Amino acid sequence: MTTLTMERINGLSAKRAELYRTALSGGGADIRQRIKGLTAELDELWDRRREERVGRLEGIDLLVDQSYARVYGKSYQDAVAPPSVSEAEDEVVALVA
Repeated sequence: MTTLTMERINGLSAKRAELYRTALSGGGADIRQRIKGLTAELDELWDRRREERVGRLEGIDLLVDQSYARVYGKSYQDAVAPPSVSEAEDEVVALVA
């Protein structure tokens, strides 16, 4: 899904850039309206792209996870999103007072 979203974003961005060039050479209100529509759709697609990336390990997140695993022997996700109490019944948990 992520690849399709990015392909759509790239396609619409290219089309919008073409419309901007057309508008510079004397395009009318219809071209401005099409640009406005493309911009709104691009905004929605970028929101979708951000939602798709939630929870994915990319770039710096991947480096942090690898470093954390080397030091502590487990994923840093275990520290920031520990398992629920029912999932961690047998796990020893240090309590801080």
